Amino acid sequence: MLHKKELDRKILLNPGPATTSQRVKEAQLVSDICPREEEFGQVMHDICDGILKVGNGLETHRVSLFGASGTGAMEACLVSAIGKNDHALIITNGAYGIRMKAICDGYGLKNSSLFEFGDYPEPAKIREALSSGKYTHLIMVHHETSTGMMDPLEEVAQICQDAGVKYIVDAMSSYGAYPIDLAALHIDYLFSSSNKCIHGMAGLSFVVFHKDRTDELKENGTGFYFDVYKQWDNLQKKNQLRFTPPVQTSYAFLEAIKEHEEEGLENRWKRYQANWQKLYDGFKELGFTFFLPEDQQSKILLAINLDKPGLDFNHFHDYLYDNGITIYPGVIPESKTFRVAVIGELYEEDMDYVMDKVKTYFQ
Repeated sequence: MLHKKELDRKILLNPGPATTSQRVKEAQLVSDICPREEEFGQVMHDICDGILKVGNGLETHRVSLFGASGTGAMEACLVSAIGKNDHALIITNGAYGIRMKAICDGYGLKNSSLFEFGDYPEPAKIREALSSGKYTHLIMVHHETSTGMMDPLEEVAQICQDAGVKYIVDAMSSYGAYPIDLAALHIDYLFSSSNKCIHGMAGLSFVVFHKDRTDELKENGTGFYFDVYKQWDNLQKKNQLRFTPPVQTSYAFLEAIKEHEEEGLENRWKRYQANWQKLYDGFKELGFTFFLPEDQQSKILLAINLDKPGLDFNHFHDYLYDNGITIYPGVIPESKTFRVAVIGELYEEDMDYVMDKVKTYFQ
């Protein structure tokens, strides 16, 4: 006999894995199944279709799924999209742009970098760099969660089209929240994961690619596990992934996709922005300052300066954790910060509760 376990609800203000709904949690409780069965193959196809619907890419794009963290999708995309004769320009204005450069360097993929940590990637400078004609790919993080910066996705998409350069987007912490139109922007490659703005469990990541890129992916792939073309092709031909997927996580992700469709992308984005504003206003009222100016903020994550005299982050974290709230340390070089994000099944009343506990701490 099954006994339903009552779970304490945690408010996770880290940028994923996120606070999930009870419905998504319960979706993991399924009968055991071999992932080679046709029934489970349909789950994989439904997940892929759902991912594409989120970004209006059903007619123009395809998806490869990987049993991996988001960095797995990042690595798969880079080693599959960039060929031995290509030269990628990477926007390195935060920790994840720098991570992509490290992956490219590790595989010997020719690359150059533009911008320093914390810089806003000015479109004019990107246009100038691409006008040289020596780059085949432009790689940029959309929402850089090390700083909370929202990089100029649409402007750079147009610049890449004008320059005839392929566009690779790390949308790890924006896809499913910020409205991204894959078809309209003609994004060549984009990657994200299950546990971010679609609110599934950690364990699945995905690479979205334009149908026009299929042949070059087949030719370029240098990875074994992380081969985007082979992963996609195997699902089409054999109705299964090449290697064992996280079964229960897959059912939870499909349920999260259904929840996303029910809420609607525009409504989710409005909810994120409203929740972010509550935190921004609340911390500002307490005298905190922020790493970025407001016009560069993502409205998804906020990097807050640890500039209150005598404030110990670990003590502050532990106090909030004891009250069911998780905050995240900063990673910005030569800056003392901490971060709060609104990724997940979070609502206005959650933000009110958070700020009430924060104010109590400082009182």
